[in-house]
Amino acid sequence: MRKGNKAGKFLLAALAGQLMFAAPIQASTLDKLQSQETSKTQEISELEETINEKLVVVNEKKAEVSNLLSQVEEIEAEKEQTIEEIAIQEELVLARKEQVQERLLALQTSPSTNNMILMLLEAEDFGEFINMLLIISQLQGADNERISAAVEAEEILKELETELAQELAASEEKTKRADEESKKLEQELSSLQTVLNDNQLELDRILAKKNSEENRLAEVARAEKAEAEKLAAQEAAKKEASEQEEATPTTEETTTVVEEQEPVTEPVKPAAKPVETSPASGQKIAVEATAYSRNEPGLTNFTATGIDLRSNSAVIAVDPSVIPLWSLVEVPGYGIYVAGDTGGAIIGNRIDIHMEDLGAVHAFGRQGMTVTVLN
Repeated sequence: MRKGNKAGKFLLAALAGQLMFAAPIQASTLDKLQSQETSKTQEISELEETINEKLVVVNEKKAEVSNLLSQVEEIEAEKEQTIEEIAIQEELVLARKEQVQERLLALQTSPSTNNMILMLLEAEDFGEFINMLLIISQLQGADNERISAAVEAEEILKELETELAQELAASEEKTKRADEESKKLEQELSSLQTVLNDNQLELDRILAKKNSEENRLAEVARAEKAEAEKLAAQEAAKKEASEQEEATPTTEETTTVVEEQEPVTEPVKPAAKPVETSPASGQKIAVEATAYSRNEPGLTNFTATGIDLRSNSAVIAVDPSVIPLWSLVEVPGYGIYVAGDTGGAIIGNRIDIHMEDLGAVHAFGRQGMTVTVLN
């Protein structure tokens, strides 16, 4: 019996040693997963901040393009008006030239020409002659002045047309460059969003693996504890039987049955399900839009997907069955937003636009619009 006691003690010591060596290995795996989670969360936070900065730049560039297009339209309208005025002025110049030609022809063929000469010759004195000559010259000079004024006005309008054409070309070039920059920024934004989605999926995978590892370790710990308790109970039973046998040698050997305690298995938490994301469809969707703010009473700084609205305010709440979460959505008149929130009232073709200013939220009300889910 003493040999049996020694064997039991040896088993207990071996089991304790196994637990001592196994614990650091298991803890090391969990620590590694925890480190991966922390690193990935930090990476996602930095990406969200970068995306928010890009969104601001993209929306500013889109506003610049819109202003330039308005300027181009104004210049084109002014140019068209100038062209019409030039045409009118050309007709006026042509009409005045024709009038002068007709008047000269009439003077050549009309007896009044001779009369004018006679008027000069019949002047009583030199002073009257000079006065009549001045009158005739003034009449002809007035015609010449009208023609000169019309020609000068025509030249001014043509110069204005040239200036407007140059200004229009410069504005169109600015608009083209700004539009190209806007499209380039949108591509960068789309690439960042793709990286963010991939990181979010990776984080979900890490969390699921961590949750699974925690459950496994808990199950192993429960099993090891139950096994240790079982061995301890068996050892205690053997010791008690040995003591009884030594106290009463003539007594029949009895067998102590140790009731095994079954380990209580707690329900295993299901692994975190990764957020399913789908690529943006690029389609236009007619929606009913409202607005909200994190500054409203009862609301928090974080969205349903974990976005911190203090660092990334360009977020809209959507119905994921209509617009996939993490999509980039262009809201007309407001810019590009991340579909990063949900809401109990946001069902179907409804969106809720986050705004920092409570006054802007109240002024927005409820509007119908067509948004674009970017590729």
